[in-house]
Amino acid sequence: MLKRLLLSLVLLFPTTAWADDITPTPTPSSSLEWDQTPLPGSESWGQPPRTLETVYHISGGAYSPPTEASQGVGGWAVVHPGTGVVHGVIVATIDTYYANNGRMHTEYMGCPAGCLLRFQTRATADGNVAGWHGPEVTFDNSDATFDLGYSNTDASGTTRTKQKLIPALTAADGVNLQTGLINIRTEFISSRINDLEIKLTKIQDRFDSAAASEIAISNWKTFNYTSDDEVVANLDADLDAALVADGYELENPDEGGFVETVKSLTGAVKRFFGGVFSRD
Repeated sequence: MLKRLLLSLVLLFPTTAWADDITPTPTPSSSLEWDQTPLPGSESWGQPPRTLETVYHISGGAYSPPTEASQGVGGWAVVHPGTGVVHGVIVATIDTYYANNGRMHTEYMGCPAGCLLRFQTRATADGNVAGWHGPEVTFDNSDATFDLGYSNTDASGTTRTKQKLIPALTAADGVNLQTGLINIRTEFISSRINDLEIKLTKIQDRFDSAAASEIAISNWKTFNYTSDDEVVANLDADLDAALVADGYELENPDEGGFVETVKSLTGAVKRFFGGVFSRD
């Protein structure tokens, strides 16, 4: 069973292996909080044995695992105390956390001995465990949540997503870890065509809630919708109406002109939405 669970972790993560990344530099602090317990192996941090002096820590105060962390196996994030970055996720229990003083005793995926264990995800109903890690995944000690970031650039443009993960709400339906995601903001900025670009901003309260979308064409028009269905039903007609209102000819537009450019940029937004524009 353990082998299958670990394999699931590896398959879920969409991030680059930490072996290929630069380990973030810890941030020193003179604040005396909860990150001071000397631990065997902590010399690998390149600092003297830790006492009540300058330490590395995530600001925000003490950490207590949520009640859901005591409900069997779960995904526990390995967090760098100096940066808050999640280097990896292990399958563990609350007993593992307390038996190890909430820390890793050995290096793990580039995080040195002494890195923190923080509960991230509940197991699904079938016993599977998975989670998120990578350079844009950080632990927020102020409320014991995680900030998940993702960015990608290709020929069509750049996509950036930011969202908050509440560990206690993950797999609330017994199936989807995404039930723990809130405050989801996605931005797509297209590559420039004839000095124009289009920017799509989508905002969701939860992963399964309707997404409000703002579609802005630089130096021209902005269109707002309250759901993906509204975008699909109205974007083409709204675009045509705005072009006609500004005096543009739709039937035989100039090659490489404004109308053709705007239509091409709008096509990039349609591709971002994927198959929803091809539904019957």
